[in-house]
Amino acid sequence: MEHEKTINLLNRYHLYLYSLGYEIKKINDNHCTITDYTDAVQVICDLEHKNVEELAKCVSEIFSDYDKGGSKNSLLSQSNNNRTLNGLRHFKEFIEYCNKSSL
Repeated sequence: MEHEKTINLLNRYHLYLYSLGYEIKKINDNHCTITDYTDAVQVICDLEHKNVEELAKCVSEIFSDYDKGGSKNSLLSQSNNNRTLNGLRHFKEFIEYCNKSSL
């Protein structure tokens, strides 16, 4: 059941990114933004030893740790640091949007 909840949350995040106008498929072998951003969420989950639902509950606090100048920024791969930060930033916005919508 937990795996199902994770897939549901990531699918909803995927749809949120699509609604913002991000690309679903690769064009000319460039990165797929939606896939990169959903993968970024998983990278942060792995670094934090949390599942997606746990990350969603504390993403606002965690984001500042990984942002530029944050205490955990150096843990991110330099080759895709911006992608990971953007993915985490949008996930934070998505969770804030979900929290507002559920009121």
